[in-house]
Amino acid sequence: MEVQGTKDLKENVVVKSSLEGTCSLVLRLCALVLTLTAAIVLVADKQTTVVPVKISDSLPPLDVPVTAKWQYVSAYV
Repeated sequence: MEVQGTKDLKENVVVKSSLEGTCSLVLRLCALVLTLTAAIVLVADKQTTVVPVKISDSLPPLDVPVTAKWQYVSAYV
């Protein structure tokens, strides 16, 4: 194989602007803050509701407080 011409190959250099680097940093910090906030809310949040349990038609319903914990959250939500 013959080389018909020699070309000086220059490497393509991608120069990032300072605005692009700043936007990337701001987005990463925002994602970190929102992730930490969601984790804190899930751990600290407890929802309590009163569920009436009816044992018999002749008796009034028995009110039972039920607490939802963060362990009960589905992983697919």
